[in-house]
Amino acid sequence: MIRTLCLLATAAAIALPAAAQDLTPLRAAPDHMLRSTPQTVLRGSISATRAPVLRVQSGQTVRIDTVSHGGMTDDPVAYFAQAGIPADEVLQDVIDIAAASTGAGWRGHALTGPIYVDGAEPGDMLEVRVVALEHRVPYGVNSPGTGGVVPGLLKEQVQKIIKLDLDRNVALFSPEIEIPLAPFMGIMAVAPDPAIGQVGSRAPGIFGGNMDLNRLLVGSTLYLPVFNPGALFYTGDSHAVQGDGEVSGNALEASLTATLQFIVHKGKGADMPAPFAEDADNYYVMGLDEDLDNALRKSVENTVAFLEARKGLSTADGYSLSSLAVNFAVAEAVDGVLLIYGTVPKSLFKTRAPYWTD
Repeated sequence: MIRTLCLLATAAAIALPAAAQDLTPLRAAPDHMLRSTPQTVLRGSISATRAPVLRVQSGQTVRIDTVSHGGMTDDPVAYFAQAGIPADEVLQDVIDIAAASTGAGWRGHALTGPIYVDGAEPGDMLEVRVVALEHRVPYGVNSPGTGGVVPGLLKEQVQKIIKLDLDRNVALFSPEIEIPLAPFMGIMAVAPDPAIGQVGSRAPGIFGGNMDLNRLLVGSTLYLPVFNPGALFYTGDSHAVQGDGEVSGNALEASLTATLQFIVHKGKGADMPAPFAEDADNYYVMGLDEDLDNALRKSVENTVAFLEARKGLSTADGYSLSSLAVNFAVAEAVDGVLLIYGTVPKSLFKTRAPYWTD
């Protein structure tokens, strides 16, 4: 708890913006473009030793192509043809990256990166603003199987290819069911502590990673502690839509292009126990653990500490407000390390600064 208080006291010193209605992107065109290719994509891990594929300045924006692992089989064209997807709608990136991968079966998330952010050093904090998200293809994949929250509910994995109506912004789940699209990046991460070197892409952690937090929509901001020079940022596991919990084990996996802005905050990440996020309306305070009860406990502790550090509440009032006005939800319960987040409405507070004005 003391370490948590240290983090959020540190975070309180940062001029993090609060709510406003105008989320106009900061500039008409990004500073950089990063394509997804066999050379810029890493499968199944987040590495501190991989050479950067792009170098940027703090404050710059990058338009990043990502590819979904959904349908990235030995023959993606044949896979998607099962649902009537023509060959010319299968991304060449997917075909090339699948061909460059080795081994059999699912080989892990396809992550674009790392991006080196000049000036970022261990102990700093990296602010990642989600400026834009664009669908690259009009379809996605959900593959419920024998795992997820209810192991054994299904006896085998089902490959469900779902077409998107991008004009109406819905997923065509069935003739009678349409799901409004809400795209977000399932994985945004910095490289882990160099003493670890590399982690698998499945479990999230203090470095971010496979958080599957469906609140990280366009107009949101994620804050990550930095462990390596340049931060070494990765993103992927792009989703067209996902419910809280991701209970079947995956979302509607669909390739996206993300435009992100990177801002370095010097010396503000050393005591962070977990990533945290915000948007124009809410703060999102996270707790991660292999046990869901412990993840909830950590999220509540972090939320109380956040309210103390940012809003000047006593521990008792922070705990009380967390019970009365903060909703705690499961971001994902299927990735080994589980994530609970508390939603703190900014409307609770009379004093609110502008959001995304710099």
